[in-house]
Amino acid sequence: MSLKPTFSIVNITAIISILTAAALAVKLYSIKTEKEDLTHNIELDRKLHNNEINEILVRYDAALQQNMQLTKELDELKNKTVQADDSVKSNLNMLKKNISILTKEKYTKGTQLETLNNILRLKQLDFESNKKEIEKLYTKINQLESEILAKSEVKVEKRKLKASNVSAIGARTVSEKVLETKKTKNTEQIKVCFTLEDNMWIERGIKEIFIQIINPKANIVSKNKSSIEIKNQTLFYSAKTSVNYDSGDVDVCVFVDANKQHLIKGNYIVNIFSGAHLIGNTSLLLL
Repeated sequence: MSLKPTFSIVNITAIISILTAAALAVKLYSIKTEKEDLTHNIELDRKLHNNEINEILVRYDAALQQNMQLTKELDELKNKTVQADDSVKSNLNMLKKNISILTKEKYTKGTQLETLNNILRLKQLDFESNKKEIEKLYTKINQLESEILAKSEVKVEKRKLKASNVSAIGARTVSEKVLETKKTKNTEQIKVCFTLEDNMWIERGIKEIFIQIINPKANIVSKNKSSIEIKNQTLFYSAKTSVNYDSGDVDVCVFVDANKQHLIKGNYIVNIFSGAHLIGNTSLLLL
């Protein structure tokens, strides 16, 4: 009777031991499996990290090559701009600073392009500014040239003789008296009178004055065909006179002899010349 309980306890203990061993076996297997999974994951992570490190190294090498290219381009740019003018040198200094910033801070291509575009805009603005300044200078030069030319022309004009009060009449001599006539048939001479105006800008002395009378048929009225070469030009004249241009206005009258065939009815043009310069004129009507 007493052996049955003992057997039951032993059996229970054995069963418990077996179950415990089975549980431990399961646990160990689970731990082994987890260890294998962890080891596998760790290996995958290590390979991933190695790949990432390799990729970083590749990018670093590319960035290094890019920086070396930028440095090379900078050196070439320096060599090309050695003989630039002050304006370009100023822009070059700005370019050096910007490239230095690009090198140190490793700007992106977009940032580099924006910076270079800004530099280009500065150069364009500088060029436009210089262009406007040059245009202003040209305008000022043209203005000064015009003023100088105008003053020169005024001075030249001031230095010209001027004949005023120019008049011309037909004349004939009767008993040593000179009579005025408007009839062609009675005209023997043409009397031309004028006043040389006083001009402080003109040198004093003897002035040679030429009188040119042109008849209605555009012929020069004269006794003899007279002409003179002045400044590569030929001046045909009817008469000439020398005037002592000393001080004040000088009144002058000249009698012009004419061939009868030159005296016809109509309007005559009378011109007064000092050298090659026309200094006065008038007209004459003969009936």
